[in-house]
This record gives sequence, C-alpha cells and structure tokens, in this order.
Amino acid sequence: MKLSGTVFAAVGVAALLWPAWAGRPGAARAQSSPQDSSSKPPAQSKGTQPAPPPAPDGSDPISRRINNSAPAQHDVEVGLYYMKKEKYDAAIDRFKEATRLMPDYGLPYKLMGEAYEKKKFLPEARQAYQKYLTFLVSSKEAEEIQKRVTRLDAEIQDQEKRRAAATKP
Repeated sequence: MKLSGTVFAAVGVAALLWPAWAGRPGAARAQSSPQDSSSKPPAQSKGTQPAPPPAPDGSDPISRRINNSAPAQHDVEVGLYYMKKEKYDAAIDRFKEATRLMPDYGLPYKLMGEAYEKKKFLPEARQAYQKYLTFLVSSKEAEEIQKRVTRLDAEIQDQEKRRAAATKP
C-alpha cells in the first residue's frame, strides 16, 4: 500500500500548510463574496500604474495582443501566399483581417498597399501606405514608402486629368 501512504502524507502536509496559506492576504479576498461592498480594492504601491480599462468585450489590451498576434501573423502569411499566386482580392481580405485583429501591426498595411497597387487601386494603395508610415519604421523604409506615396499622388492626379478630359464634350 505504497500509494495510500503517499496520499496520506500529502494530506498531512496539506493540513499542516493550510493555516499558513489561509492567512495570506490574497486568500481572504478570495473567500469574500463579490456582493460585499465593504471590501475595497487593494491599494497600489507607489510607482505602479493602474491597469488599462477593459475593452467592451471584457478583455484587456495585453490579452487581446497575445490572443490576436498569432492569427494576425497567420493572416499575413496567407496573404503573402495569395500575393505570389496573384490573387490580390484574397490577399487584401487577409491583410484587412490582420489589421482588424491587431490595428497596431504595421506590416499588413504595407502589404495591403502593394496589393492595391497591383490592382491599380491607387487611392486605396496610397491610404494603406500612409497608414503604414504612422508606425515606427526605419528611416530607409520610410523614405522608400514616402517615394511610393509621392509617385502614387502623381499617378492619381494624372488619372483625374484624363477622366476630366474624357468627360468634356
């Protein structure tokens, strides 16, 4: 009966440690009911910041980032696959989903701009590139994207001139 002796020893240790564990400050809060209005939230120590408020769905920003980072990265990878297959609409959908999951993830905006550019949707490409520039990017990359935006501005103006000339009687 070696197993029963082990169980007996574990129960004995738990019984010895129970008073020490029950006396911990967190243990008393866990036992109090949520209806108890006399309990106050724990005081923050000096130098700590309060936790950010929860989102409407009840999640906090850190949890959302942890829970959404892998799916967002997966959407980017699948979008890149679609870009290689020249399926730009599917790629754009994946990049949009990645930005919905993680609005502060810049790479999908850049890739979305490239996909829009391939489809000749120049205003949308310009908008995606400009959103990408709002994120911390290296100065070399920011310069390259800014050149693209400038080129797109010129192409958009050229398109508008051609449309205006074509609609004149």
